[in-house]
Order: sequence, then C-alpha cells, then structure tokens
Amino acid sequence: MTESQKRFQEAMNKGHTAAWDQDWQDAADHYHQALEEKPDDPKALVSLGLALYELGSYDQSLQYYLQAVELSPEDPLGFEKTSQLHEMLGQHEDVISPALRASELYLKEGNIAKAVECLVRVNRVDAENLPTHSRLALIYERTGRKQQAVTEFLIVASLMQHQGELESAKQAAEHALSIQPTSREAAQALSLIDNGMALPLPVPSRVETFQIERESIPPAEPVISREEEVSDLDPVAEAHQKALLVLANLVFEQESGDRKNDREGLAREMQALADGMPSAGFIRQGDSKRVFTHLQQAVIYRGKGSDQEAADELEKAVEAGLDHPAAYFDLGFIHSRGDRLESAVRYLERSLSAADYALAARIILARTMRFMGRLNEGATNYLEALRLADAQVVPKDQSADMLRMYDPIIEAESKQSDPQIKNKLCDLIDDMLFRPGWQQHLVQARGDYQIDIDGAPSIPIGEVLTNPQGYRIVESVRTINHYARSGYMRSAMEEAYFAIQFAPTYLPLHTYMGELLLKQEHLKEAIEKFGTIAQTYHARGETFHAIKVLQRLLKAAPMDLDARMQLIALQEEKGQYYEAIQEKINLAGVYYNLADLNRAREVYLEAYQLAQNTGINRDLTVNILHHLADIELQSLDWKHAVEIYEQIRSVKPDDYQSTEKLIELKLRLGQDQQAQIELNDYLSFMGISGEDELVLTYLDKLVDEYPERIFIRRKKAELHLKYGHIEVAIQEYDAIGELLLDAGDRVGAKQAIKAILDLDPPNKEGYQELINNLDSEE
Repeated sequence: MTESQKRFQEAMNKGHTAAWDQDWQDAADHYHQALEEKPDDPKALVSLGLALYELGSYDQSLQYYLQAVELSPEDPLGFEKTSQLHEMLGQHEDVISPALRASELYLKEGNIAKAVECLVRVNRVDAENLPTHSRLALIYERTGRKQQAVTEFLIVASLMQHQGELESAKQAAEHALSIQPTSREAAQALSLIDNGMALPLPVPSRVETFQIERESIPPAEPVISREEEVSDLDPVAEAHQKALLVLANLVFEQESGDRKNDREGLAREMQALADGMPSAGFIRQGDSKRVFTHLQQAVIYRGKGSDQEAADELEKAVEAGLDHPAAYFDLGFIHSRGDRLESAVRYLERSLSAADYALAARIILARTMRFMGRLNEGATNYLEALRLADAQVVPKDQSADMLRMYDPIIEAESKQSDPQIKNKLCDLIDDMLFRPGWQQHLVQARGDYQIDIDGAPSIPIGEVLTNPQGYRIVESVRTINHYARSGYMRSAMEEAYFAIQFAPTYLPLHTYMGELLLKQEHLKEAIEKFGTIAQTYHARGETFHAIKVLQRLLKAAPMDLDARMQLIALQEEKGQYYEAIQEKINLAGVYYNLADLNRAREVYLEAYQLAQNTGINRDLTVNILHHLADIELQSLDWKHAVEIYEQIRSVKPDDYQSTEKLIELKLRLGQDQQAQIELNDYLSFMGISGEDELVLTYLDKLVDEYPERIFIRRKKAELHLKYGHIEVAIQEYDAIGELLLDAGDRVGAKQAIKAILDLDPPNKEGYQELINNLDSEE
C-alpha cells in the first residue's frame, strides 16, 4: 500500500468513526481529506455527500452524489440519494430520471421495497407518469398488496382513458376488479368507462415529500444485518414471487425502449400486466422477437392465474432463445405441481446457479425427488438446501466456511442406507426450512445447537441433524450454555463430559470442551485437545474441519510451531496455496522473533518457492522477498541484500521501497556512482507518480545519514527550489560549498555560491565577498 493509499484509508476510517458519533462536521473534514488522495473514489463521494446532507449543505451534498453516480452507474444508492435531494430542493424535473434508474437497479437486486420507494417518489413529482404507475401496479399485485394494486391499476385506467386508449383503459379497470372483486372503486371506474364518462386524473401527493434516512456508514465494507434479511414468506414463495417480478420486468425493459417511438407500447404493457422485457444478455442466439412475444403472453397468463398456459408460453420463449434462471425456476415450479416431474427436475437444476433461486429450487427438488421415490437424491437435495440456508444466517465472514463444512456431511449421508433415518432427516429439514420466517427459525435452532462461548466455531446444523444422538446433543448444548452464561465453567465441562459418553464421535462437543478449557485458562490442556481433534478430523478425511481447528488453536497459542507446520501441510494438501504461503510467512515471523534468522530464512525461501510454483500473485512474492532482504540486512550481508532488492524491482518495477534500499546499500558499500544513478532513476519515477512529498522526506533522511554526499544535497536543493522552498535550497547549497572547500575544490565551491547568489539571499554581500576572496586566491 502506498503512502497515499494509507492516508486515504486512514481518513476514511476517521470519517466513519466521526459519523458513528454523529459528528458530521468532523466526518466531512476527514472525507474531504480522503478525496484529496483519491478524488474519484465513489465510496468517499457518497460518504461526503451524506455528511454534508446531515450538516444542511444540500446543494454541496447533491454535487458529490452526482459525481458518485457517474463513477458507479450500477450502484442504486447514489441515484436514490440524488433523486431525494432534487426533490427536497424543489428540482422536480430532475427527480424522475435518477429515481427510475434507482428503481430499476433495486429491482435487479431483488430489493422490492426500495424499488417501490423510488417509484412513489416519481409519482409525487409527476402524478401522471404512466410507466411508473404501471410498474407499481404490477409490483403491488405480485406482492399481495391488493388494495394498492387496485388503486394503481385504476390510475393507469384513468391516464390511458385521457390519452384516448379506451380499450386499454377498460382492460386495466377490469383487471383491477379481478384482483379485488368487492372493490367499489373498481366497479365504479368500469361503469364510468362503459358510459363514456371521464375518470378523475391523479393528483400529486400532499404528503411530506420525503425524509432521508440516517444511514450508518460502514467501517470499510458494507455490512448487512442478518435480521434485515428475514422474510415473512417461505423460501419457495419468496423465490417464486421474485421470479414473477423479474420476468415481468424483462418485458418492461424491452417495451420501455420501444415506447419512445411507440405510444401504443404503454397499452401493450398493461395488456401484458407487465413492466419489462429481456435484455440481449438473456437471449441466446435466436429470435428475440419470438422470445418477447411468448414471454409477454406468459406474463399475461400468469396474471390471469392460468399456470399451464403460462408454462407453455414460457417454454416456447426458452426454445426461441430465452436464457434466464427466473424462467427456469418458474417452469420448474409449475411442473412440480403437475405431472411433468422430470421436466420440473430439469428446469430446477438449470436455475441452481442463481443465488436468488438456489435455496427454493433445492427444496422443490428434494420434495419432487422424494415424491418420485428417489429418496437418496431427495435427502441430498434437502441437505444442499440446508447448506445454503445455514450459510445465510451465520455472519457473512463465516458463510464461505459454512458452505464448505457441509461437504463431508453430505458425503457421509449419501452412504446412509436406512430409509427410515433418511425420511426422518428429510422431514426435519423440510419442517425447518419450508415455513414463513424460516431465517429466524434457523437462527433460533442454531442457538440450541451452538455453544454460546466467545471464539467457539460455528457448527453446521446438518451435523447435529445427521447424528443419531442429535436430540440428546441439543439438550446437552442447552445445558452447557446455561452453565457457561452463568459463569459455572466447571459444571459446563461436567455436562460436556456427560454428553461425550453417549456421543463420543461427535467432534463439535470435543471442540466445545477445548473452548471451556480456554475459558478456565487451562491453555496446555486446551492445545492438546484441539490438536487431537484436528488429527481426528484429518484421519476422517475432513481436512477442512481440521484446518479450522488448527487455526483456532493458533489463535490461542500463536507460538505453537508444530501446530502451524501441521496447518501448512493440510493447506497444501487441500490446494489452499495462498493460505499456506501466508502461514509460512507467519511461521518464519515466529522464528525471526525468536532470533533464529537461519531458520526464518529457510521458511521464507520455502514460501517463495511455493509462490513461484503455484503462480500466486506478485504482491505476495514481493512481500516474501522483502522479508528475505531484511534478514540479510540483519545479518549484515549487504551484497546479498542488494541482489534480493534488485530481484524485487525486476518483479515489481514500481516498488519504490526497494529502490530506496538499493540507494542506501550502495552508499554503504561505497558505490557512490551506482547510488547516484539509482537516485536519479528514483527521483524521475517518483516525480511521474506525483509522490513529491515522499521524495522530500526521503532526501531529508539521506542527508541526515550521509551528510558528506554532495550529490544527495544537490538533489535535495534542486527539489526544494522547484517547490519554492528558497531558504532550504540556500542552506543546502551553502553546505555543498563548505564540503567542496574542505575538499579543495574551489571551482565547485564558487559554483555553489553563485547558485546561492542567483536566489537573492538576505546576506548577499557576504556571499559575494566570499567569491571575491576565492578569486583573489587563484
């Protein structure tokens, strides 16, 4: 990381801290400093925009948000905030475009609530915006908000009627009535249309225009609370709803492009009950016109509740070239409820690659396979579903590990031959996942299965469910947690020993015992326990679990060399070469701290060789070489250090630190001519990079360490002169003159003094007199 990057990150972190404390002026100051280092960083621009808004500087806030959306056109937040500020400032014509863009991006993310919020903002400033009302009508209908859907469809009917699209207006009103047959407003609207009477136009909302949310600024990367992701739908219903919205939005994207030159596109949009069309990215080589036609019909049938007809049209769209996971999931969903189960399986498997549908697709696949008598495949799909669900409710930094921890569980379950056990497992997982609010239920279940001790690893729920003693394990974990929370660690340990008697091979219990030993400060016993657990996991072939346990061990005992070497061996065995190299660097660091430079050198060389053999990124290789060079410096082997720094520069030419070290080493070795060449190259490179401040600091350091080197002082004087630091330049030329006089170089000394005179120094007469004296002595 360069000095500029460090300053940027430091300023951002300070800004975030101030924002947390609601000190918005301090936050704004730090964000300004960050932008001085990286003027085009979208995160810094957005953060400053928010701070300025909180300070009431709305115009300035808007300008930074506008810059952010230019640099990050796929981030909906910048567009949303831009539209909010335009609305607040009364710039209503400028609200619409960013609000619509934000809505489109939020829909692509599946964030329906935010998409609706942006569309409503458009209608507040443009009450007769037909495309926006059309899209809102569809979204409300698909999300079960019937009253709002009826209201929006009636607004659409009114707008179409006033545009002379009477048939389309009638269809919109009829559809509103079909959504809510008891709606008096829909019936009245339909009657007015039939009798040739005008429907009332919508009026702008008198509600307060908007209220900007106070956002928490993340320390470095966005953090999403798991609680915010809890849904009141079961995962299948949630995915199905999302698929319908996505398909409808695909239709709209095409029609909205046509609408500029075709006003009838709005009528077709409402006839299709949709607000979107597929972009070219979702169409394989084929007939895009046919894709659109069939997809449009599928959406129409979906709106009427004609699932089979919708499936027929959707399959035709796929045959014509549509390639989208939402289409595959919807087809699988429909066929799974009919008699085309093989087709359902085929389509659902094609939707698994999309995160939005993977969990729901696994659940439907599991249920379908089980119904077809394919119990083994059904159980596997249930466990795959649980894997995905479990990874969603643990902290985000543990998600990837949780996914990997299910590999041995699924493999072991595939060897289970007892159908009774398999059916019980399927029932347990189905009950756990196929329910509204499944996330919260899973979090509660994890609380029962997971020991409540800081540092304890997350255990897959599947590991408990597949254990024959699962229920007894849950009861024991609850008891352990009760004792541990109350501070009765010895009682918690006794309960753990009791649980081990009926589940001796359930290794998470042994892991909990290790955590309890750490809590009681029995470090030696805990290390031995963790070491045994890691060996057992490895013997079982569960290398990933063994790696996690060893990492936990090293967190408690970072100087344990044997454990670190075991960890490195397992990481190499699993092909985790980057992690293995990092651990080798850590191991070498331990030897370095123990003053065992020879062993540290050996391990760094092993890490370097592994990095070379596996093609690991350049920065890691350079990092290792820097460590090796440092050891040579500590060993006073300067020539070898020079070779390593030259190697670093060949790998990474822009590594200015290696050039600085080369300059210093060649000065120590008395190679002044080579040092001068290196210094000239260094100054040229740093000048191009704009790192003049770093150069000035470095030259100050060199002059302090090598005050007799005239060429260094001369470079320092020239650079300070370039930036108008006249006084510093005079001081350096003065020192150069004295050094040259001491060396008997009167000509060179006179040149240095003349350089001072050219700068018009305060004691000009004294310098002129010195020159006169030198001239008289010749």
